[in-house]
Amino acid sequence: MAYKTILLDIADHIATITLNRPEAYNSFTRDMTNEFVEIWKRLREDEDVRVIVLRAAPSPAFCTGADTKGGPDVTPYRTPESRLKPWSLDDPAESLGAKSNRVWKPLIVAVSGMCAGGAFYFLNEADIIICSEESTFFDPHVNFGMVSACEPVGAMARMPLSEVQRMVLLGNHERISAETALRISLVTEVLPADQLWERARYLASLIAEKHPVAIEGSVRAMWEALSLPHREAMENALKYTQIGNPISTATVDRKTAPKAKWWLR
Repeated sequence: MAYKTILLDIADHIATITLNRPEAYNSFTRDMTNEFVEIWKRLREDEDVRVIVLRAAPSPAFCTGADTKGGPDVTPYRTPESRLKPWSLDDPAESLGAKSNRVWKPLIVAVSGMCAGGAFYFLNEADIIICSEESTFFDPHVNFGMVSACEPVGAMARMPLSEVQRMVLLGNHERISAETALRISLVTEVLPADQLWERARYLASLIAEKHPVAIEGSVRAMWEALSLPHREAMENALKYTQIGNPISTATVDRKTAPKAKWWLR
């Protein structure tokens, strides 16, 4: 199936999604949010897909959030009618977020360039985020008189509270560098731009080698624990091993399994 705003490639158990609106800094539109709903459903049900890579077409930005310049037919969630129905609006994460769409296959996000505002919908539900050396991160909402809530609340699961607060309150006046993003655990690795996609693909290939039940069970256990009290989360964690391990361990002989080649990070 062809998409208007996204490229999708599936090969070697890896689904690669490319945001494909470089002329608009890969901002998301009504069409893109609708396409993501379909893509998440498709990838969730495709047993050949074991891991997902999200990247963006070459542009000064990975994504700058919602397209605010295309008018009501383009900009999602901002029609005049929707403003009169504030209690029936949906959070864009319900369309754009993998975990919001119950996709437990690992999501690797490769950020290059500016990553702003609504782009955090993608980051907040990623499992691994890597970025290029020139990448920057910021949230411009308050500069335009807008409350910033959905994106930073989601980011609080990944970034220290003080860093989220500083990013939100300073708005357009400060950007988080790739070096700082690594220090505050927003990303886990920083690479030259020409190595970014290859690295994301390589990490995905290592994950794809592992049993999907073990991988998806691990991902789901960690994400669902975020919304539970610690003691309850610990008790719930055991259930995932009891359900998943009899399936996945049946395919692995620990005595004869080849030793993994590892690196120190």
